[in-house]
Amino acid sequence: MTVWEKVENEDCYGVAIYNFPGSGTHHLSLDVGELVHIERETEAWYYGSSLRKEAKGIFPKSYVVIRESNVERCGETVVASAGGVGVAHDIAVTLREWLPDWKNLFISNDERFKFMEVSMRALFELRAQSVSGALPQDQLRRVARTAMFTIDKGNRVLGRELAIRTASGQLVDPIQTSTYKLNSLHDDANARIEKNMETTPATPPPPTLPANARTYTIVIRVNNFICRMLDKAELLLSLHDAAGNKITENLLIHWPQPTFNPIQAVFTDLPSEIKKEKVFLVCHVVRIGSMDPQVSDYRRSSVAVAAAGGGGAALRRPGGVAAADVTRLLAADHPPKEIQLPFYACEKENMDSLLRKVMTNRDLKDTKHSQGLWVMLQLVEGDLKQIREENPHLVVGNTAIARKMGFPEVIMPGDARNDLYVTLVCGSFSKGSKSSEKNIEVTVRVVDKDGKPFSGVISIGEGCPRVDEYTSLVYYHDDRPRWQEVFKVCLNIEEFKEAHLVFLYRHRSSNEAKDRAERHFAISYLRLMQREGTTTPDDTHTLCVYKIDNKRGGGDVEAEAAATCLALPARRAELPAGAERGLTRGLLALAPRDALSAATKLCSTKLTQRQEILGVLKWSTHHEEGSLRGALTNLLLVPSEEIVKFLQDILDALFAILTSVEEDRKSYSENSYGVLVLDCLLRVISLVADHKYQHFQPVLHVYIEQSFCDAAVYENLISVMTWAVRTAEGGEAALKRLLTCMKCVESLVRVVARSRQLRRALAYHAPHAFHAHFQDLLEALVWLMRCGDHALTCQGSALKYLPHAVPHALAVYPAVDLSAFFVKALSALSMNKLSKQRMLALLELVRGPLCLSAPARGRLLPHLAETVRVLLRDKAEWDREAAHKSRSVDKAARLLGAETSRLQDHTHHEQILELCVEALGEVMSLLARDDVGPVDADRGEMIRCLMPTVLHTAASMLKDRSNAQEFVDDPLLRRLVCVLLDMVRQMSVEQYCVVVKALEAEKMDSSRSLLVDALELLGAILQRPVFRAHWADMLHLQHYIILHALRLLSITLRERLEIVDLSDVESVETIHSMWREWFNVTSSLATSPVLQLETLPTARKQRVVALYGDLRREIAEQLSDMWFALEDHRRAFIPCLVGPFLEVSFLRDDEVRQKTIPIFFDMMQTEYTHSVARGDTEGHLKEVESELIDKLDVLAEGGAGDAGWRARFVALCGALCRAAGGALGAAAAALVAAAARQLDTLLQDRAAARAAAAPHRMHLTTRVLRFYDHIDRQHMYIRYVHKLAAMHLAASQWTEAALTLRLHARELLWSHEPLPPRLRLPPAGPALPDAPHHHTHRDLKEYLYFEVAELFKKGRQWELAVEIFKELVNVYEEEALGYAVLADLHGHLASLYSSIMTTQRCHPSYFRVIYYGKGFPEHLTVEHGFVYRGNEYQQLSDFTERLLDEWPNAEVLTKLDAPGEEIVNSNKQYLQINAVEPLLSDKLKRLSDKPVSEQVLSYYKYNCVDKFVFSRPFQRPEESPDGTVDDSNQNKFATQWLLRTELQISDKLPGILRWSAVERVQSRWVSPLAAAVDALHAANLELRALVLSARAPAASLQPLTLRLNGILDAAVQGGIKNYESAFLTPAYEERHPEDAPLLAKLKDLIMEQIPLLKYGLEVHGARAPPALQALHQHLASCFRQMQLHVHHRYGVKMADLEPETPEVQLRMRTPTRDSSVSDPNSSNNRISDISTGTDNSSRLKFFSFNSAINPLVRNSSGGYFGTLQNPPRKRDKRRTRKSEIGTPASGSQWYTSHSTPNGNASNTSLTSATIPDTPTSSPLRELRQELVRARPLRAEAERERRASQRASLLASAPPSNRDSLGTTDSNHDDEEPPPLPEKLSHRNSDLDGDNNNNGESTPLPVRNNYDMVMPPTRGSFLYNSLATRRSTTAIGEKPPTPPPKKKNVQNNNL
Repeated sequence: MTVWEKVENEDCYGVAIYNFPGSGTHHLSLDVGELVHIERETEAWYYGSSLRKEAKGIFPKSYVVIRESNVERCGETVVASAGGVGVAHDIAVTLREWLPDWKNLFISNDERFKFMEVSMRALFELRAQSVSGALPQDQLRRVARTAMFTIDKGNRVLGRELAIRTASGQLVDPIQTSTYKLNSLHDDANARIEKNMETTPATPPPPTLPANARTYTIVIRVNNFICRMLDKAELLLSLHDAAGNKITENLLIHWPQPTFNPIQAVFTDLPSEIKKEKVFLVCHVVRIGSMDPQVSDYRRSSVAVAAAGGGGAALRRPGGVAAADVTRLLAADHPPKEIQLPFYACEKENMDSLLRKVMTNRDLKDTKHSQGLWVMLQLVEGDLKQIREENPHLVVGNTAIARKMGFPEVIMPGDARNDLYVTLVCGSFSKGSKSSEKNIEVTVRVVDKDGKPFSGVISIGEGCPRVDEYTSLVYYHDDRPRWQEVFKVCLNIEEFKEAHLVFLYRHRSSNEAKDRAERHFAISYLRLMQREGTTTPDDTHTLCVYKIDNKRGGGDVEAEAAATCLALPARRAELPAGAERGLTRGLLALAPRDALSAATKLCSTKLTQRQEILGVLKWSTHHEEGSLRGALTNLLLVPSEEIVKFLQDILDALFAILTSVEEDRKSYSENSYGVLVLDCLLRVISLVADHKYQHFQPVLHVYIEQSFCDAAVYENLISVMTWAVRTAEGGEAALKRLLTCMKCVESLVRVVARSRQLRRALAYHAPHAFHAHFQDLLEALVWLMRCGDHALTCQGSALKYLPHAVPHALAVYPAVDLSAFFVKALSALSMNKLSKQRMLALLELVRGPLCLSAPARGRLLPHLAETVRVLLRDKAEWDREAAHKSRSVDKAARLLGAETSRLQDHTHHEQILELCVEALGEVMSLLARDDVGPVDADRGEMIRCLMPTVLHTAASMLKDRSNAQEFVDDPLLRRLVCVLLDMVRQMSVEQYCVVVKALEAEKMDSSRSLLVDALELLGAILQRPVFRAHWADMLHLQHYIILHALRLLSITLRERLEIVDLSDVESVETIHSMWREWFNVTSSLATSPVLQLETLPTARKQRVVALYGDLRREIAEQLSDMWFALEDHRRAFIPCLVGPFLEVSFLRDDEVRQKTIPIFFDMMQTEYTHSVARGDTEGHLKEVESELIDKLDVLAEGGAGDAGWRARFVALCGALCRAAGGALGAAAAALVAAAARQLDTLLQDRAAARAAAAPHRMHLTTRVLRFYDHIDRQHMYIRYVHKLAAMHLAASQWTEAALTLRLHARELLWSHEPLPPRLRLPPAGPALPDAPHHHTHRDLKEYLYFEVAELFKKGRQWELAVEIFKELVNVYEEEALGYAVLADLHGHLASLYSSIMTTQRCHPSYFRVIYYGKGFPEHLTVEHGFVYRGNEYQQLSDFTERLLDEWPNAEVLTKLDAPGEEIVNSNKQYLQINAVEPLLSDKLKRLSDKPVSEQVLSYYKYNCVDKFVFSRPFQRPEESPDGTVDDSNQNKFATQWLLRTELQISDKLPGILRWSAVERVQSRWVSPLAAAVDALHAANLELRALVLSARAPAASLQPLTLRLNGILDAAVQGGIKNYESAFLTPAYEERHPEDAPLLAKLKDLIMEQIPLLKYGLEVHGARAPPALQALHQHLASCFRQMQLHVHHRYGVKMADLEPETPEVQLRMRTPTRDSSVSDPNSSNNRISDISTGTDNSSRLKFFSFNSAINPLVRNSSGGYFGTLQNPPRKRDKRRTRKSEIGTPASGSQWYTSHSTPNGNASNTSLTSATIPDTPTSSPLRELRQELVRARPLRAEAERERRASQRASLLASAPPSNRDSLGTTDSNHDDEEPPPLPEKLSHRNSDLDGDNNNNGESTPLPVRNNYDMVMPPTRGSFLYNSLATRRSTTAIGEKPPTPPPKKKNVQNNNL
C-alpha cells in the first residue's frame, strides 16, 4: 500500500519542466512552466494543486523542480511566483496570466501574437536583470519602470485591466484614494500608454526645473589612442558645433601614461539643443618635443613607453586632429557605445584649418583610419548634481569635469562662477633681423599692476592642475600663425580688479643651443577691468605689440615690461594718431606692423559688462551724487539676458534701496524711490515669469528663501503695493503698473513673508502692526474688486495670481482671516462677471494650503458651494441665456462689422461646467484625506448644498449621452460622476439622515426627487458605464460606492413605506415605483460583470477580495432584507421582481443562492394567499409560474444558470414546499419541478450550442420547442421555432427549415384580427432577419406561407409546396376578391406541377443509428435508436464519416447484434449504424392501383414515410429425415434465412428534424425460398429499368453490361442454377409441399427473365462499341444456352418487351356509348391492355404499354394524371393535320391510357381482371407508324396471369443483409451505385406538340393486332417518312398504306 507523506514546508511550490499529459484518473496534467503547490509525496510522486487551473492530482517528481516562491494569500486565493520579490514577482505573475491568452492568439492566428511574444521576451530579460543583483539603484529603477510600462502595454493589447501604480511601482490603494483622484491617475496612465505604445518612459526631470529647461551631461571614457608618434603628447578633448566653435571646455589627457587605464570624463551643463544640433567630438593632439618629430615606423598605442628623445627644451608642436560626428548618438537614448575618432596628422597647415577640413570631410588623404582615439560615449539627462545622485557610478574617482563655455540654461544662486575664457586667435609678426619667418611662441600670464604673475590661475584643460602661464603652439616659419587655442583664467573678484593679461613672444629655434639663448622679444597686454568698473567686453581684441629692449631692462625684464605696458594703449584702436611713427616708454617700443588677435568671453555671476547694472549695484554712490533715480530708470532698459545673469545682486541692491532710502510712505508719487524700486522689481520679476526665462523661476525662489536677508523691507513694500492698488483709477500707466503688480504678486508676497519671518526671528514682535499693515493691502484689493469695468483686466489678473500667494501669506497671516478676505473679495465681485476667473481662483484656493485648516475651510467652502450651485444651472436656462446673448452679439457684430463667430464664445458653458466639476473634485479629494482635521461639517454642508444639483446635472449629461450606440468616453461626465461617488462615499448614515431632513425642510418633494434622481442615475451608470472597461480599480470602487448609496436610500424607502397612507392610491403607487426601481438597480449591481469574481484572473481576484470582499453576498443579503421588509406590500411586486431576483440567484456563489432562492417560495406563498383570498379556484401560482418560466428561458439562453443552481433551487424550495404542505405545497412543488425540467432542457441546449455539432444542437432545440408547446408558451415556442429554422438554413436543409417555419404559421388564423405580441416574429429573428412588421394574423401567416413555399422549392419538395399554394388558393377563392393573386398562385401551381413531372430528383438514403455508452447525452441513448434521413444517394461510409465528425471520440460497432453490458454501461461512445429502406406509405398504396407517373410514385416512396425495413442473412442448415444435420453438401441458398426487421418512427420524414426516434421494432424470419423469390423479382425489376434506360443514346451502357454479365455468366453466384439446385428439385417439393405457390412463382420469374435478357442483349448489341463486341458475343452464347435450358424445363413465356419496339401513340376516336359494345369472344380484333369506351366530346386518347414492362415507371397522357404530366400547350397554327406523331414527356418512355365506359381516361390496376377483347364495332384507331411487324397472339390465360402479377411489381423486394453494414443484396453487382438519371434530349418543336385532342378528326380504318407499339426513333425510316408525309399530305387525305412489315430490324439510335 502506497503511503503519502505530508511535505514539511506548507508553502512548497514547484515548476513543471516537462509536459505531463495526465492520462490516469487521479493524474494532474501539467504544462511547461506551470506552478504547482505540493502537499504530499511518495518516493516517486507528488500530490498537489495547480495554480493555473482549479485541479488537484498526482504527478511524477521528475517532472517538476522545487523553487522558492513568493506567496500572497487572501482567503482561498493564492498568488505565487517562483523566485523574486517586487518587480520580479509582478513580472512572474503577469507572464503566468498572459500565457493562456498568448496561446489563444496563436491558435486564432491573431496579429497581436507577435507583439505579445516580443513583450513577453522583454519581460523575461527585465526579470533576469532585476534578480541578478548586479545593477545599481538607478538602473534597477529604470528596469522597474520599463517592466511596468511593458506590462501596461501588454494588458492594453490583451484588453486586460489597467494597473495604477505609484512612482515607486507600488499599486495604488483605491480605498485610501478619493474617487476623483483615482480617476485622474487612470487618465494619466491611460494617456501615457496611448501616447506612445512603442517606447519606455524617460527618466523624469528633476522637480526644480521646468520641462523645457533640461540639462544634459555627456559621459565619455577614453579607452585607447593609436598614432605614429614617439614624442609625448597632450590630448585636448572638447565638443564643437557645426561651425567649428567650441561648446565646452577642454579635457586634458597627457599621453602616454605609465599605466594607462580607461579615463572617465564628463561634459556637463549642456543645453537641450545638444540633441537637435550637429555636434562633433574633437581631440586636438599636441606633440611635446623638439621642432622636428621623431618618426616611427610602427603604430604606437597608449600603453607603449615613449622612446628616449633628445635633451632639448620641449616645444608644443601641432600633432594632428581626431574628430567624429556624434549627433546621431546624442539624438536618441542609445546605450553606451564605443566609437573611433579617426586621427589626421597635421603636416603643413595649422590645426584649425585641418579641423575644418575634417569636419567638412574635404581633402583628406588617409581614409583607412588605422590611427585614432577610441572612446565610449553616453548621453545622460541631468546636471552634475543629479548625475551624482542618480548615477553615482558615472562620476566616481578622479573624473574630469568640463563645463559648458558659458552659462547653463539655469543659473542657480549657489552656482558662483568667475571664469574668463581667452582664445589666442592669430598674430602678425615681422621678420625683424631674421632672414626667414620666425617660429613664434606666445606665453600668456596673468599679472597684477606691478607685473607680478598670479600663480595657478590658468587652466589649459580639465583633468590636470592649473598652471602659472600658458604656452602656445609653435608653427614652423610662420609669421602669421593661427592658433585658435583656448584657455581659462580663474580669478576671484578682488584679484580680477587689479589683474591683466600679458602676452610674451619668443622665437623658438630648431637649434638647441640657439634656442636656449632666445629671450622674449615683444609683449602685449589686455586689461581685465575697465576704468568705469566693468569688465572687458566679450569680443575679439586686436592688441598692440611692443618690442622689449632687453638691454635696457633691469634684473627682471619681463616683470618690468608687464608693469610698464599698463601706461601704453592695449588695443590698436586705442593708439593715438601718429603712433606708427614711434611710441616708446621705458624699455618698450611699439612694433607698428605687428599685432595679436585675442578673444575673451566672461562667464561670471559677480562681474558685469553693463554700466546700467553697475549703476544699481553701486547705488549708494549714485544716491550721494543724486543720480540714483536715473540709475533705476536706466535699469529698466537693460537687456533681459544681462539682468538674469546678475539676478541676485540686482535684487539685493533694490531691496537695500527700498529699506535704506527714507521717504514718506503716505505720499508716494511717480518719482518716489519706492515707486521706482517697485517698477524695477516688477521688471525683474516679470522677466523671470516670462516664458523665455521661466527656468530662472527656481533661482528667484531659492534666492528669496535662502539668500534674501532684509528684515525690514516688508513695511515699505506693502505700502508701495497698497499705493499701486489704490491708484488704479489714475490712468493708463497706473493700470499697467497695477496689472504687472498683480502678475508678480506671488513673488512680492513671498518677499513680504520672508522679510516678516526674518524680522520675527530678530525678536521683533509686532504682530498687530503687521496685521494692520497687511490688512490695508487686502482691503485695497477688495476695493479693487468693487471697481468698474475699467479695472476688469486687473481684477481678472488679481483672481488669477492672488491664490498663488496664499501659501506664503499663511506663514505670516492667519488662515481664517485670509479665507475671510477671499470670501469678501469674491463676494464684492458681481456673479455675472469673470465667472471663469472666479472658478479658477476657487480651484487654486482649494488645491492650496488654505483649505488644510478646518476653520479657514469652514469659511471658504460654503461660498464655493453656493457659487457652484449658481453656476451649475439647468441646461435649458443656459440655452435661453445663450440665445439672448447671441442676439446681442449679432447686433454688436453688425454695428462693429466684425464676424459673429469671433464674438461668440460657444464653449463658455462647458468651460464653466468643467471648472465647477474640477473644483468639486478637488474639494471631495481634500475631504477624503485624514490629515486635514475634522471634515464632517464640511462634508455635510457640501452634500446638503450640492447633492441635488450634481445629481440633476449628471442625469442631464447621461441623458444626452444615451443615444450613443457604442461607448463614448466623456472625461467631464466621468469626473462629475466621480464627484458624486465621492459625496456618497463620504456620507455616513447620520449625515444622510440630516441631508434628507434638510431637503424636506426646504421643500416637500426635495427628498423624493433626490431618491428618484439617485436611483435613475445609478441605474443609468450601471447600464451605460462611464468608465472604460479595462479600468478595473475604478469600476470596482464605483460598485462598492453604489452599494453604499443603495443602503442609504433603503433607509428612506423603509421610512416612506411605513408612513404611507394606504388609502392614497397615488402615494402608494409612487412609493412602490421607487421600491421597484431600487430592486432593479440593486439586481443590476449584483449581476454586473465587474463583480463576477470567477471570471477574474487570480491576482486580480485576490486584490478585489482583499479590498472589498465579495460584494455580491452583501447585495444578496440586502435584497433579501428589503424583500421581507415589504411585508403586506409584496403582492404588488409580483411578478415584476421575479426576473431580477432570478438573475441574481443565478450568480455562481453559494451564499448568494442561499439568500435569494427562498424569496421565490415566498413569492409563491404570497401569490397563493392572495389568490385564495380573491376566491380563485385554480391557477393560484399563474403569474409567478409564467414569469419564472419566461425569465428562465431568457436567462438560460444568455448563459446564466447551471446544474448547481438547479440542485439548490430544488433542495431549498422543495424543503419549503414540504414544510408548507397542503395545496400550497403541492402547487409550489409542481412549479419547482416544472422549472427544474425546463432548466435541464435549456442547459442541455446551451451546452450543445457551445460544444456539440449542429445536428445535436437541433435535437436539443427541438426538445425545448416541444417543452414550450406542451406548457402552452406560444411566444417562447415561436422563438425556438425560428431558432431551429435558422439552424436548418445555416445547414442548407431547406425542407426541414420550411417544415419548422410552418409550425409558426399553423399557430395563426386566416383572419384580420390584430396580431398579439406572443405570436409575432421574434425581434431580429435568426431565420427571417429582414421580415417586415405585420399587424394581423393573416398578414403574418401569408408571409410565412410564401417563405415556406420558397424553401420547399429549394428543397425540391414541390408536392409540399403545392399544398401550401392550394391552401392559399382556397383562402382567396372564398373571398372572391383576389383574382390577380389567384392568377399568380395558379401560375405557381402550374410551375410546381411542371417541376414534379419534368425535373429529375435524387432520392435520399435512410440509416438507423443507435447510441451506446454513457459518453453520449442521456437523451440520445434510447433503446431502438433513430432513423436518419441522409443526403441524396449518400452511401453508408459517407454517413458514418459525418456522424464521426459530429462525435469524434465515438467508435463504430461492426456488428448489428445488441452489445453487451460492458459497452452499454461504458463511459465511452459507441455507434451502431446500418442502412434501411422505406416501406410503402399509405399514400403510395392508394396510388398503386392507378396509372400514376413514376415521379409521383418515387416521391411518395422516399418521402412522408415512417416505416423502414432492413434484413440480415443467417445460415440455418436443413435437417435430414433422420433428424441429423449435414450441411456439407447443402446449397447455401437453401439454408440462408433472412431476419427482416421493420422499424416505425415517431414522426414522418422529412420533418422538422432529419431524424426521428424509433418507436416500434418488429422482426420476422423469411424462408430461403421466399427470399429467393423476392431477390429474383427485384433482379427482374432492376433489369427492366436498366434496359429501358440504356436505350437512350446518352445513357451509360456500363450498368447494363455489368448486370447482363452477372446474370448470364454468373461465375461467382451461379445464377439461377443455385435456385434450381436448392428449390426446384423433386426432393424439395416432396419435403415442402406447402411451398408449391412460391415454387410456381419462382419458375414464372425465371421464365419472365428470358425475354428481358433477350431484349437487353439486343439493346446492348446495338450500342456496344467494338471493344465490347467480344464480350457481347460471349453473353449471347450464354443466353442461348440459358434460353434453351429454361424453355426446355419450364416453358416459354412472352414479355411486353420486343427488340423492335419504338413506342407508337394511337389516336382513337370513340363512337357513341351505344356503339361501344365489346365482344369477349372476338379474338381477331383483340387489343392487349386497352379497353375502349365512349367519349361524347370525341377526344383523342393516347395509349402506351409500359405498364406491362414496369408498373412503377408509368405515366398517362389522358385524364387527371395525364394533365399533370403533359400540360396543354398553345396550338401551332401551322399544324393542320388531324393525326400527328406524339412524343412522350421527359422522364418516361412508355405510356398507356385506357378508356373507361363513361368515356373518361383512367389507368387500370395491374391486379384488375382481364380486359375483354375489343369487338368489331370498336372505334377506329389510327396508327402513327408505317412499319410495325406482326406479333403472335398470346393465350388468354397468359394475359390473366400477367395481370395477376402486376400488383407484386409495385413492391420491391426487401434487401438482404449479410450481417455487414449497409449490405442489402446478395449479389455483388448490387454494390455498384445506381446511375444518375440522364436528362432527356428535347425533341424537335415540330414533333413536340400534342394535337390529338382534335374533335374534327376523320375516322380511320380499323387496324388490328397492335398490342405493342413504340414511338419511332429520330432519324429512322419511320421518323423520316412521317415527317415527309406531314409536309406533303393535305388535310383530309387518307394516309398512305404502310409497306409490308419487316422482321428483325435493328433500331439504330442516332
